[in-house]
Amino acid sequence: MNISLYEFLLILIIGQCIFLIFAIQYIPKKNTGTNRIIQYLLGIYSFYLLERVISSEIPAAYFRKFAYLTNVFYLLIGPFVYTYIRRLLFYENDKYHLKYYHYLPVVFYLIYGIFHINSYDSIENISNYRTNLFYTVEIIFFISITVYLIKSYSLFYYYKKNEIKELSFSPNSIQYIQLTLLCLALYMLFWLLGIFEIFDIITWIKRPLIYDISCLIFGVLIYIVSFYNLKFPEIFKIPFPSKDKNELKKKNTLDEKEIHKIESLVKAYFEIEKGYRRPELSLSILANEINTTTNKLSWVLNNIYKKAFYELVNEYRVADFSQRIHENKHKEFTLISIAFEVGFNSKSTFYKAFKEITEMTPTAYIKEVERSKNI
Repeated sequence: MNISLYEFLLILIIGQCIFLIFAIQYIPKKNTGTNRIIQYLLGIYSFYLLERVISSEIPAAYFRKFAYLTNVFYLLIGPFVYTYIRRLLFYENDKYHLKYYHYLPVVFYLIYGIFHINSYDSIENISNYRTNLFYTVEIIFFISITVYLIKSYSLFYYYKKNEIKELSFSPNSIQYIQLTLLCLALYMLFWLLGIFEIFDIITWIKRPLIYDISCLIFGVLIYIVSFYNLKFPEIFKIPFPSKDKNELKKKNTLDEKEIHKIESLVKAYFEIEKGYRRPELSLSILANEINTTTNKLSWVLNNIYKKAFYELVNEYRVADFSQRIHENKHKEFTLISIAFEVGFNSKSTFYKAFKEITEMTPTAYIKEVERSKNI
């Protein structure tokens, strides 16, 4: 068996993928249910890449007869990706499962695969049969993965839109999800090009090259998964949107006494305990600290404070930072070290929040403070 440089590269990627499958078991603060899904996906990716490496060594007749049955794993990619994203981003969903009917295409395909194997040798017009089957399978798989990819993007969009209501920071690790979905979208684009090439809609790119590029995209995806799962074992989650009308009504049933109590507890937590200095502070953490629910706390913040959680926490952090500037702490410590001390978890989050609240950069603010002192 002669191995080309390209095939050797795929083997290295497969090795990295297998290593990650086992390494995930030892990630601290791991989400067991969530990481189990990514292990399944990595297993499918490994199988796909391995198939590309050994396909040229398998007799054509044998490959044509049995390959369609093994392709059933690709029908799992869409549901697994959606389940992974939902478990990863929403803290009520670490054990979330799709309903059984999402996996019915897998069952039907397995049944057909068994029929295909048993009847393959007796088919008269085998060439026409293989062509039609190939077209059908390609289109079905493309539609399946694309539908769940769109649903996954919808979850990601909701998270990005609502993280400001739940978190006191913008987690850098969320870029991992964005890059993962982008790689999958790029892969589906090349899959679509492959379908166009089948029907001679395009002729400027050939199918073998499309397959090779697809394998490399998978390689990039595996690298992204490897890096971020090991560097960011925990992604901060937010609640999944509730469709329970009774629960929505409860948000508007707080009496004046309860509102005043929550408002006082929030004020004490921020002004006396300086709880805003916790970098990982989230709406759920604060609700737990003051012994209330996230729904009640969110209602008070939105209707009494007229602010999102992110805005309120960062106002306290910026005020603390400003106080330290007036005390000339910036002459003893760097701006970033001061920002970390008041609760910011990254340089980008600090600069963004400071600019939004003060309408100037930290450097400009310091110059303004020093100028006022000299007047």
